[in-house]
Amino acid sequence: MRSEPARAEEALEDMADLFRVLMRDNRDLAPLADEVELCRQYLALEKLRLGERLQVEWHTKNMPGDALVPPLVLQPLLENAVYHGIEPLSEPGVVSVNIFYKGGDVHAILRNPYRMDGGSHHAGNKMAVDNVRERLALHFDAEASLSARVSTGAYEVHIRMPYRNAQSSLLRPNAGPVAEAGRG
Repeated sequence: MRSEPARAEEALEDMADLFRVLMRDNRDLAPLADEVELCRQYLALEKLRLGERLQVEWHTKNMPGDALVPPLVLQPLLENAVYHGIEPLSEPGVVSVNIFYKGGDVHAILRNPYRMDGGSHHAGNKMAVDNVRERLALHFDAEASLSARVSTGAYEVHIRMPYRNAQSSLLRPNAGPVAEAGRG
């Protein structure tokens, strides 16, 4: 903190933002751009801790930032990517985030290094994956999916959600109180 006070202050502000999101009522959908910003803040904090061992590739050029998604749909998966994929490595590793729109859906593909032996970490209990899968089902029912797979040296999670934004939510029947108020 003494050697880089501005960097320390920025890290504390990022942590405060993360805590605010964790503590608020997360039953409502939020803009994807907000979720991505939260993930960028989280990964910046991890980069402070892990240094050059954590490399992050963002592919968001085709991301619909106004898409509504469950809050914390990406962050727990990125936390797993860092814990299980980067921390066990002695050399740098890449976490890749690819978010795009295709065929009426929003896709998020997260990749991280994977070691079959798990390194010095335990194998995990898939709680984050199961939790995100449940929240996707709660908000989108069968219209959304989450799949996870191991490929050569990598673990990949693919989330597919229907594209909905604030405007389309107003037009959908049973979309909640905002839609009801607009029915006149």
